[in-house]
Amino acid sequence: MKQLRGNFDTQHNTYIAAGEPLIFHCHHYNTFLQATLEDTKDYIDIYPILVDSAQEITYAQMLQCFTENHVTDIAERKQIVEDFFMFCGYGKFSLENLSADGGKVISEADHYSYGWKSKFGLRSEDEPMVSFFTRGFLAGAMEAIFHLPLGSMDCKQLTCYTKNDNEVSFELYKAAKSKVLLNSPKQGKTQNYTLNNPHNTGVNYLGIREALTNMPIEGTPSSKGMIDAFGVLLTRMYSNYYCQTSYRMLKKLENTMGADGLILADQLLTEAGHVCAFNTFGGIMESAEWNGLIKPMCQTREDWVHGIVAVVNAFGWGFWEILELEPAQKLVVRVTNGYESNSYLQTFGKSSIPISFLAKGGTKGIMNLIYNGDITTQPSLTDEYYAEICNSPKAFSVRQTKCRAMGDNEDVFEVYL
Repeated sequence: MKQLRGNFDTQHNTYIAAGEPLIFHCHHYNTFLQATLEDTKDYIDIYPILVDSAQEITYAQMLQCFTENHVTDIAERKQIVEDFFMFCGYGKFSLENLSADGGKVISEADHYSYGWKSKFGLRSEDEPMVSFFTRGFLAGAMEAIFHLPLGSMDCKQLTCYTKNDNEVSFELYKAAKSKVLLNSPKQGKTQNYTLNNPHNTGVNYLGIREALTNMPIEGTPSSKGMIDAFGVLLTRMYSNYYCQTSYRMLKKLENTMGADGLILADQLLTEAGHVCAFNTFGGIMESAEWNGLIKPMCQTREDWVHGIVAVVNAFGWGFWEILELEPAQKLVVRVTNGYESNSYLQTFGKSSIPISFLAKGGTKGIMNLIYNGDITTQPSLTDEYYAEICNSPKAFSVRQTKCRAMGDNEDVFEVYL
């Protein structure tokens, strides 16, 4: 039976599976980013964006997988989709009862539904169920499985953990009116590069990347397709899903509110990146994996900065390099082949503002964790602790000083007091 896994591409520092770049992010970022996008619902129609973006990407990936591997058997196609969904940490379901006309899918576990409930609790009665990504994934995968036109299928969620249901379920059906969906940006406008070990630290970037990219970080049947690692629930998420949902929100806010919409989008998306850094990077630096592999290389706080940047180079986010590090004062990071710029340039072309919001918030989070919050003392990563860090007079600020989407050759971020 053919399995869709993908490989780590060292020339681009990312994972590629049937043409789609995959990156590691955890449930804290996945759910917080979705909550951030949902916060714009009073200004724009955000919910179709959350579903349609996943549908476009999954359709393109699965169609390429089936075509390249000459998979024509419907049962085998279903198995590939089920297996990939589980492998990536999205959850676990069976497509056995689906026909070309649709059908019901019951999930044994769903990352967004479970992750949302664990982070935010239950949704209110007037709020929709949360698994928009899974709805789009199922619709796009089904179109590819049965070789149906993109946009011809739709999916609704029937039950959800966030509504206190004991299962997560979906119904697929033919759309009353075919949706006009677009092609996935796939790898986008990429850059080739080579990762090297810096000379001003004992942290072994190449060794850390080699070790982490070869770790069996994947969902399994026994874990019901969840990846519990580094103290968080990880996913190998489509980088284009983050980008398409975020940038479509940005464009709609700009159309609705003008310059104020761009400012609002910048603030919201950068904060999502900062929350990601606090939880994901913080969880990693308090994990057994960190203590066993990376902490022995760290003699100073500055080595901790290098250590977490080395880890990022195994996440598929592109190449991260420290250009300047002034202890407790300043950090300058260059990102080459960043997934945000790759996707934006392919889909939208040139931008009038810097658009690498995840990296912007993430670099700020590194300095706040290490010098402001002192992650070396193993604090509890609570919401209260996050608020304490953010409101501290020692809190860092950040600006993106170079942006490929604005015509520069690289993305550069400066974190400062």
